[in-house]
Amino acid sequence: MAAAAELIHDEGFQALRVEEIVERAGLSIGSFYLYFESKEDLFVTLVIDYTERLKHRLESASTSPGSVLQRVEGALDAYLDFVKETERGFLYYRDLGNVETTVGPLSVWACNESAAALRPLLEEGIARNEIRNADPELLGQALVGLTQHIAGYWLQHQDTYSREQVKELLLNFIAHGIT
Repeated sequence: MAAAAELIHDEGFQALRVEEIVERAGLSIGSFYLYFESKEDLFVTLVIDYTERLKHRLESASTSPGSVLQRVEGALDAYLDFVKETERGFLYYRDLGNVETTVGPLSVWACNESAAALRPLLEEGIARNEIRNADPELLGQALVGLTQHIAGYWLQHQDTYSREQVKELLLNFIAHGIT
């Protein structure tokens, strides 16, 4: 999986070939097919793994010291850092992540996982009156959906918008939308 992630980062998923993955990993093609049915199956596994990594970063930011809005900012930083680190894979996932799995569409599952990581923070903010009273599940979905869309736009327009411009826009939008 590490070899595949490196190749995706370097070349993008569409150009990825199973032969390149096993060569970089020092494995045989037969070994690849012991674990994955296809390149697409590898993609699903990578998205699950990377979603778990992002979820842990969001949970860590959400439980750090500070006000609710400071922790939302930390979660936003964690998300933007993750997106930049996984740029090619993130864009591929965004564009083609509607793969059907046993838990439904992969992109929906991944968004649900990220939103669930933010939910305790949002519930805390609502209870403390730091965030307007709203359904925390829908609020989490809105924050993740907005951030995912704008992050993808930013990756495709990095020559026009800096990470800080994107972060400032999202923070202002979020702060005024949830307080």
